[in-house]
Amino acid sequence: MAAWIEAIGFLGSFFTVLTYSMKQMFWLRVAALMSCLAFMAYGTLIGSLPLILMELMLLPINAWRLMELSRPRLPSTQD
Repeated sequence: MAAWIEAIGFLGSFFTVLTYSMKQMFWLRVAALMSCLAFMAYGTLIGSLPLILMELMLLPINAWRLMELSRPRLPSTQD
């Protein structure tokens, strides 16, 4: 396997490990999205359908959660 293909896999692994070190949820989701993109590319290059399908499921989940974190919060009316 070409070294650059393996580098993409290692990049995905790096971002996955990075998510476990995050304290702020916003940056955790950013790292998770980067991991998904890298692993989708890697899975495509090596022809791994299970990896591609898993990342296709995780990508919208992480994107949705990141969008939720990015929305301005309205003041609570239950005070």
